[in-house]
Amino acid sequence: MSAHSISMGSQTAHSLVFCISVVAVLVLQCLLMCSSAAPEHDNYHIIHVENFKWKDPQGIVKCPASVAGQGALKPGVNIRLDHIHGACSPLRPINSSSWIDLVSQGLERDNDRLKTIRSRNSGPYTTMSNLPLQSGNKVGTGNYIVTAGLGTPTKNFLLIIDTGSDLTWIQCKPCLGCYSQVDPIFEPRQSSSYKSLPCLSATCTELLISESNLTPCLLGGCSYEVNYGDGSRSKGDFSEETLTLGSDSIQNFAFGCGHTNTGLFKGSAGLLGLGQNTLSFPSQTKSKYGSQFSYCLPDFGSSTSSGSFSVGQGSIPASAVFTPLVSNFMYPTFYFVGLSGISVGSERLSISSAVLGSGGTIVDSGTVITRLLPEAYNALKTSFRRQTPGLPTAKRFSILDTCYDLSRHSQVRVPTITFHFQNADVPVSDVGILVPVQNDGSQVCLAFAPASQSDGFNIIGNFQQQRMRVAFDTGVGRVGFASGSCAT
Repeated sequence: MSAHSISMGSQTAHSLVFCISVVAVLVLQCLLMCSSAAPEHDNYHIIHVENFKWKDPQGIVKCPASVAGQGALKPGVNIRLDHIHGACSPLRPINSSSWIDLVSQGLERDNDRLKTIRSRNSGPYTTMSNLPLQSGNKVGTGNYIVTAGLGTPTKNFLLIIDTGSDLTWIQCKPCLGCYSQVDPIFEPRQSSSYKSLPCLSATCTELLISESNLTPCLLGGCSYEVNYGDGSRSKGDFSEETLTLGSDSIQNFAFGCGHTNTGLFKGSAGLLGLGQNTLSFPSQTKSKYGSQFSYCLPDFGSSTSSGSFSVGQGSIPASAVFTPLVSNFMYPTFYFVGLSGISVGSERLSISSAVLGSGGTIVDSGTVITRLLPEAYNALKTSFRRQTPGLPTAKRFSILDTCYDLSRHSQVRVPTITFHFQNADVPVSDVGILVPVQNDGSQVCLAFAPASQSDGFNIIGNFQQQRMRVAFDTGVGRVGFASGSCAT
């Protein structure tokens, strides 16, 4: 082979190597650009203003069956959950065209909820199934309701579910003072399984110990009285009855048969206590359901979305991320977790660990708007405002002080918000960041508010829990979060 041929071959090889190198550099640059662009998109939501408009359900709506997919949970059943303002809700207000009124009332009741929580630390107070759950703005402080059965034969009633209460109670005849409810009031004399509890029974003694009920005896029978911080109360006989959830029945379930009841429960028949003390529903059914339950809350602004309330091993989704429960002896009923940080967009907020970790953070079904201690809230709203420079501000609305005028916008770009719990990063859904405060969606507000510094704790409200299943696994001592559909 000639020297000229060798030289030409060498040049060709060098050219080939050069071309490959250039291509490799271009591919690497493309990969870097793509990888840097993806997280940027992950750090914000594009929300159409149309989604903020209140749509009152009109016409004939075909509601899903109240019980569906019973084989999905072992043991247990799967029953639909409805928003209070949804077309299928039995408690939907007759005149529900004014979204602004509903929001105003909900925020006012949120303050009452805070009073109730605070009252639990001001001295003694008394107090696997998958069920239909409905947002309960009409029946309390933004709580949710399920349809549960009581007695033999079974009669169905709408009950508020509350992770911040232990004692389950229902209005009973004879009524010395009862509020108006949708269902007929429970008549114990018509049930063959109803049993009054003697004053010296073990269950009545447990009421005295766990609920700090200082007057459990009345004319030889066991009595109870629950007083809430907003002035609401229920008082009557502490009894046992058969409780039915879906297709499951729980015999000898201890509950309050209330003959005197007042407060923010109008429409519902009573309350299903889901707290951590010994007389709560999870504790009484531990042998059957393992102290496991979860809920997936429907969208506030949707007239058709539904969710569910689940109990038992099948209620814990495989996709959930878990954070350990944190003990708080001052508030033993509530579910406290450790909040280690908050991110707005790509920014991890600079918040002292003392603010986030000193008193813990309550995951609550009854509080609507998330409350953060002042330092944490100020950091969050400052970062959110800085990352929404193109949105014109609007005047505050009730407790919400970061509001925007969207009257000239068709869509908005807002940063994501993520809670960093111990061992679990939980992003807030796009529907849980801004709350509309006008019927036409022209004004929205950041759906967070400051807590009182004296409270010493944060509260994750149910507005921020939309579109995720929140699972309480108290037997293991953990709370889980699974984003996505409310399908079980």
